[in-house]
Amino acid sequence: MKYILWPGLLLLTGLLFSAGTVYGQVPVWNYSTGDPHALRGQGAYQLLDGSWQSGKLRLEPSGHLRVQPTGGEANVYQAGELKAFVLKTDTFGVVRNVSMPSQRLSAAFAQKLYQYGQLAAFKLDHRYTGASGPGFSDELVAPTGAMDLVLQPVTGDAVVVPAGRAAFIRTMLPLVGDCPELAAQITKGKVGRQHMRQILQTYASWQKLNSLPTSN
Repeated sequence: MKYILWPGLLLLTGLLFSAGTVYGQVPVWNYSTGDPHALRGQGAYQLLDGSWQSGKLRLEPSGHLRVQPTGGEANVYQAGELKAFVLKTDTFGVVRNVSMPSQRLSAAFAQKLYQYGQLAAFKLDHRYTGASGPGFSDELVAPTGAMDLVLQPVTGDAVVVPAGRAAFIRTMLPLVGDCPELAAQITKGKVGRQHMRQILQTYASWQKLNSLPTSN
């Protein structure tokens, strides 16, 4: 009987090895497969020590960035474990402690739009913040187009910029209201979320001017 079983056992063992499922063996990760909603492509990523590495990148709906460095082993990073990454032509950074109506994100990858002075503007795509990751139900998956404009100061927490006038005033005055020109424009409704680049440019120029030492 044992002579009959041996060929079958050898065949089964060979199949397991070829499939990469033997205990202790790490399966090969195929960047061209997986979640169809993931953003993928060649790029580069910046470690916390400031150094950059290149390779294949994939931003998952779970909010994780999977990387295959050139000539290295694959790794998975959460927001906060990297400073930034560049995927194709887009630059992504990290927004911190983002308060949302249904949850609070301690850190999330977001596309960087522009930065002036101490404030950077990001586009936060909720499809890549973990809403479809482990521990979330299918009902919580963010729909296509669910994005927010987020401002991230150099220090401190990120702020989601609302569209409504009253909410916009309450949000923006603590950020840039010490600039008299902007405080007046925002309060009177002359500028809104659609003018964010102009607002940040004006505030950065005002900060720079007011930080210069005065001559006696």
